Amino acid sequence: MANQMVHTVAKTAPKDDQSWLINRITDGVREAQLDLATFTKDKSHENDYFASITDDDYEAWTKSGIPLAQITGTNNYGPYDPNAVDGRNGTIIGFLESQVHVQFTRTGFEDQYPTVGVRYMGVIDKKNLPYTVDFSNAKLEGLFLDYDKGAAAPHVTVLNPATAAASASDTSHTA
Repeated sequence: MANQMVHTVAKTAPKDDQSWLINRITDGVREAQLDLATFTKDKSHENDYFASITDDDYEAWTKSGIPLAQITGTNNYGPYDPNAVDGRNGTIIGFLESQVHVQFTRTGFEDQYPTVGVRYMGVIDKKNLPYTVDFSNAKLEGLFLDYDKGAAAPHVTVLNPATAAASASDTSHTA
């Protein structure tokens, strides 16, 4: 019979599911500072944002590939949400490059504002993002191509055609 007073704590990070990222297209990553409070505000989205979390956890790992948007009035970012009222319903600046280790304390987070890598350029499979985003209505910064690997006839489409068209017609960068 197992001793009921002994609790095993798993310290292994879950496998970082980067199936959303098909090709990195050069480096294409910049730094951003998250506000982890935006990841835990709405309990109904915790499974979208976290690879592992339960009511008993004091640590968790975010999922990679989360679309990020800037919080109004701060230099911090949180998960894009078209229904948010704090600015996260604005432009998606990119996708969380890799999972982030989160440690909870009695009063919040050990580090509420971690600096992370945000992918602003790449080929992705939007169906493998941690949650569905309506890219026909979302504004997207950077350059992203969608490659649907599972389609009967896979093809590549530009996710943010307005941005791509503006870049193509911009001649101010010519030598």
